[in-house]
Amino acid sequence: MKKKVVITGAAGFIGTHLRNELADKYTVLGIDSLNGDKPASKKRVAVFPGVIQASIHNDFISDLEETPDVVVHLAAETGIPGSLQNPELYFRQNVEGTFNVLEQCRKRGVNYLIYASSSSVYSPGQVIMKESEGYNEQLSFYGTSKRMTEVMVENYCRQFGMIAIGLRFFTVYGSWTRPDMAAYKFMDAIDKGRPVKLYNKGNVYRDFTHVSDIVLAIRLLMQKIEKERKGAHRVFNIGYGKPVSVKEYAETIARNLDRKLHFVSDQLPENELSSTHCDNSSLYEYIGFSPKCSIEYGIREMTDWFRAFRYEE
Repeated sequence: MKKKVVITGAAGFIGTHLRNELADKYTVLGIDSLNGDKPASKKRVAVFPGVIQASIHNDFISDLEETPDVVVHLAAETGIPGSLQNPELYFRQNVEGTFNVLEQCRKRGVNYLIYASSSSVYSPGQVIMKESEGYNEQLSFYGTSKRMTEVMVENYCRQFGMIAIGLRFFTVYGSWTRPDMAAYKFMDAIDKGRPVKLYNKGNVYRDFTHVSDIVLAIRLLMQKIEKERKGAHRVFNIGYGKPVSVKEYAETIARNLDRKLHFVSDQLPENELSSTHCDNSSLYEYIGFSPKCSIEYGIREMTDWFRAFRYEE
């Protein structure tokens, strides 16, 4: 009998890929408020149906016919700029929302939780970001909200015996990306011959990680988490491990779209890191996993999808 997994944020970018990745081995129940990037979510669900409309602020587990074995919590308010404009929303969605997920798991006896954190929890000035250091001075409230969720989960594991694994994602990209993310904005502007905005002339570095590597890691963690001791809580980085300049990223997108890159430069916002570089060694030691999708192949996959499924058409 297949084990049951609930995915929150199942109509989102990563959630859509994860539903497809797990469908062969698990009974997958995807829930989503369908109120986020609405046109994108609707198009994803139209292509990959089967998402239950529900809020992580409600008793979504109690409303299910059967209690899941594992919850993968991806639902969140994402992106750094929005957290400067509306921090209250980020607190409600990321902190209060995660609290209710934890309470639902506790009350319904769900022992295993895998959840999304972010590289935005890290403090500035680090050459390579390691899980054990440098996460007490986030530049954005988005990063702080994610760090707060890690602290809450740690407490629930210690107090109530839950078993949880958090993943600090590093700049995820790929097909079905969100329309508010740089990847989609770049593709849309470049395809239309418009200039893109690059901070510091594109001399900003990100550890771009293809979504296929993210979902494969989660699949492996689904098998591993059940072997953990009661009350265990682990947090891992997951990134490609090789930072690339945003200019090179944009140029590769343009090349794959058979277009030229035109850009305007702007100053890097104070709440953005100038560079991210993921140390994957802990995740490798834990499940033997190393990301495999190169930036060249990943961007080709993403731009091929863009030609066929852009959201506004």
